[in-house]
Amino acid sequence: MFKKYVSNVPLGTGTNFILEGRRHIRLRAYLPVETPGEFDWRIFYINTVNSTFADGSVAYVDRSGGSFCILSAKLADGGVYGKHDLASEPDWQTLTFNGSGSVEVAPDEHIESDPVRLRIEKGHSLAFEWELEGEDIPCTPDSQAFTFEYGEQGFRPADNSPLPAMFACDRPYKKRVAFLGDSITQGCGTARGAVEMWAGRIAMMLDGYAVWNLGLGYGRGADCATGKSWLWKAKQNDVVVMTFGVNDILHGAYRAGHRSSAGEVDDMLERLIRELQSAGVEVILSMIPPFEFTREQYIEWRAAELSIPRIAELYGCRVYDIESALDGGEYLSDNYIYGAHPDGRGGLAAAEKFRDTFFRNGDWSI
Repeated sequence: MFKKYVSNVPLGTGTNFILEGRRHIRLRAYLPVETPGEFDWRIFYINTVNSTFADGSVAYVDRSGGSFCILSAKLADGGVYGKHDLASEPDWQTLTFNGSGSVEVAPDEHIESDPVRLRIEKGHSLAFEWELEGEDIPCTPDSQAFTFEYGEQGFRPADNSPLPAMFACDRPYKKRVAFLGDSITQGCGTARGAVEMWAGRIAMMLDGYAVWNLGLGYGRGADCATGKSWLWKAKQNDVVVMTFGVNDILHGAYRAGHRSSAGEVDDMLERLIRELQSAGVEVILSMIPPFEFTREQYIEWRAAELSIPRIAELYGCRVYDIESALDGGEYLSDNYIYGAHPDGRGGLAAAEKFRDTFFRNGDWSI
């Protein structure tokens, strides 16, 4: 699927939380698209939590989702993006799964819908709706998408929304590029629905490329390196821009009992590079963004930063210096001028740094 059908939505919709207990959910979302036009569309879902949330007491890396049923699912052109009329019904295209309008989803199962033909006009959103019923459904607390849940008073804005891992279509592309990282990559700190996060802005810049935002709040590189579901998604790409380190230094690996040292961050980055390169993926290694560190954490952060050029040279990776784009002080001063979770201005500064690094002579070098 992942060579013909590629992401066409710039927002992160992975899973780092879980709705425990039995639920009946009718969810609608309006999402921006990277490339408008008429294509065959499919959704893809993994019934697994990708990364640890907070202290991991509820959601942790590779926690299996429960057994539930997709009762129905559908896609449509949702009209002008940001101007959504929830009282009206778009011209829905019903999604099927091996020809059926519903499907039972087992723990850790990968689900793909059958293709449907759909045209999204320029400036319009992709509308998505599905109805789910069952136990322990993985979800996304901060997708930055416009999401709404149906209840007694109709549709109301929703958080902790179960969403497909990929909204995919068969558009032409030069390369499949994933942005793999934590909440800074996902876009926490930017306005909901505004596509102001740096990875989303770059996705909209990269004309002709297919971008998959694999950023997740609280995401640790150690989760990705030791887990299965998150790394599996990254391996389905041609290029991965990897931006890890903040949450490893803040929290440490799940169940490790301590925050990661600079040496442990180095080991994690090297392991991920080896895993991705062995799958034929080119890795662009990011510097670690500035954050709200204690003095002790700052020392580990700085030491890890200084190791990144050496690691990149060892493995033949190019480097994306997101840190200098977001740091308003001297070299590695940890002066996060756009907020610890960068706002829209920070997203723009980081995206422009990426463009200045990889756009040459009228074309991208990725």
